[in-house]
Amino acid sequence: MNNDINEQLGRAAADPVALRKNVAGAHIVPLLMSYVHLTGDKSYLDKVRPYVHGGWDYQQDIPQELQAQIRSGLVEAIEGLAERGGVVHQDPPTAELKAMMNAACGAEVPDMYVPIFFEETCFGGRDYRAVSWRKEVPARRKQEFEVVIAGAGFSGLVMGVRLKQAGIPFTIIEKNANLGGTWYENSYPGIGVDTPCHFYSFSLMPNPDWPEFFSKGAEIQAYLERIADEFGLREHIRFNEEIVSAEYREDSCSWAVHCRKADGAEELLEARAFVSAVGALNRPAIPRFPGLESFEGPMFHTARWDHSVDLKGKKVVMIGTGATGIQVGPAIVDEVGSLTIVQRSKHWIIKHPMYHEQVPEAVTWATRNIPYYLDWFRFGLFWAASDGFYDTLKIDPAWSDPQHSLNAENASMREELIAYAKSEVGERTDLLGKTIPDYPPFGKRMLRDNNWYRMLCRPEVELINAGVERIEPDGVVVDGRKIEADVIVLATGFEAHRMLGPMEIRGRSGVTLRERWGDDNPRAHLGITVPDFPNFFVLYGPNTNLAHGGSAFFHSECQVRYVCEALREMLENDWDELEVRREPYEAYNAKVDEEHRHLVWSHPGVTSWYKNKAGRVILNSPWRLAVYRQYTADINLAEYHCRRIPLSEAG
Repeated sequence: MNNDINEQLGRAAADPVALRKNVAGAHIVPLLMSYVHLTGDKSYLDKVRPYVHGGWDYQQDIPQELQAQIRSGLVEAIEGLAERGGVVHQDPPTAELKAMMNAACGAEVPDMYVPIFFEETCFGGRDYRAVSWRKEVPARRKQEFEVVIAGAGFSGLVMGVRLKQAGIPFTIIEKNANLGGTWYENSYPGIGVDTPCHFYSFSLMPNPDWPEFFSKGAEIQAYLERIADEFGLREHIRFNEEIVSAEYREDSCSWAVHCRKADGAEELLEARAFVSAVGALNRPAIPRFPGLESFEGPMFHTARWDHSVDLKGKKVVMIGTGATGIQVGPAIVDEVGSLTIVQRSKHWIIKHPMYHEQVPEAVTWATRNIPYYLDWFRFGLFWAASDGFYDTLKIDPAWSDPQHSLNAENASMREELIAYAKSEVGERTDLLGKTIPDYPPFGKRMLRDNNWYRMLCRPEVELINAGVERIEPDGVVVDGRKIEADVIVLATGFEAHRMLGPMEIRGRSGVTLRERWGDDNPRAHLGITVPDFPNFFVLYGPNTNLAHGGSAFFHSECQVRYVCEALREMLENDWDELEVRREPYEAYNAKVDEEHRHLVWSHPGVTSWYKNKAGRVILNSPWRLAVYRQYTADINLAEYHCRRIPLSEAG
């Protein structure tokens, strides 16, 4: 770590003109934190805190004179330290780090976020989420402990990185021709991330070179491919293969994993542990509209975008206005002749001032060359984009207007969102009735504005609030009206409820996961383990989707660490089986359901893909990110059956 810091100092000081130019243009709060680390001078922390109101640079109004002092002090510190041969990294005492976190976020940061800071930044060059061996495990024991992972999206890749670090053999089965999961499969126009990219990334491999604060799909895909290359994962991935089924063999405490290749050939793999990393958003949902097959023009789901179709001048009908639709519409409107949007339900849309902004050159330079800058830049975005909205999700049972909002803070947000919509549509007040939901904010996924309202105001765009009656050869019938179409785009989401479908997974005594879960009621302990399915782990499992903020990478890393701890216990203790007990599994899910009863996603006026047919919230996590991190930080073996099979029993 000292070498990395001093290499940065050397690069930064090597060009005094570039140093001054980029320090002048970089964000002030991460610069201040770099200054404090490098000098130990904490005198500015109390001075800036009243002027910082969040983790983004636009949320600070530090006086320019004070900013100038900080920037000048940092330049002097960098040049002085470089001239004197560098600096030795030291972790600040917890109290000092907390003071820095409070100043950086403009808030009193709870103690539970301190370990998150270290883990998210790999502070001091240490990998805090790595699971290290506590005692020697024979090499033969490791080599016989083969793990099969379903899916090479980011969860599967992170799992692969950690297994490779531990020296545990593994194979990743990927149904596509390349890795990336949803970022490989979805290539529709306008695709992008709605979480800040410097936070939406693997803690062990932060990317200082994101071109935008919210980068597009191609950049995310390229980043995931760099992870695979950096950690040598490709040699472990079998592409164009799909796991058809997996069956637990009680006599050998192993999983028989049936794979099918693109040419139809099948193969059986044996694994001591089986990890599903397929996620919930990988099978497009195609509504069964009457006449669907009769349409004579191109029709495709956004997750299977047909790039051979020329939309120029065409009459396009897009069905659906969720997170995908709101990206697609503005991206194609300049090209099409007309765009008719059939909206099944309304969504709240929020503005983010940085959503379309490029990362300034000075910020990228600072993330590369100024020690600790990227650490604090990343943590600031974590704070801004994670648990800050959580209190707005809570249902106040005494609230006077429960149909439209949940509490005073939620009501205030509702008014702000409505005011923003009015400012965007201007004289097109007819659009307000079509776009403003009746339910409380966050009841469905909160969408980032991608110039959606402005697109709706264009003369060639029409928004229709109605369901599709039927599809005809040359159009769509909606509410008794025929809409001519050259192309139909289905922005209709995914089969999220039927989690892990279409794999058939059989556990102890031949019970299938589908029998346990049905078609739409998945449950797991911590979203990861299920009784009667030993040595089986789910990543991005039930009730782990993040709908109030945060990064799916963060949750994935928490889950992967937990799984690696489980595998370490098995190998170090020479156990053959690790299976969650029914009591903690039931208790945890009861706690999840009870927590959800007090949160917005259980609101009776909201139907969404977060709920199943019975109204139970099955996808979303009810926890703050910091709470889920605490739940998964260390495996509690008292919650598990841990068993070694005698040689005679194993046969």
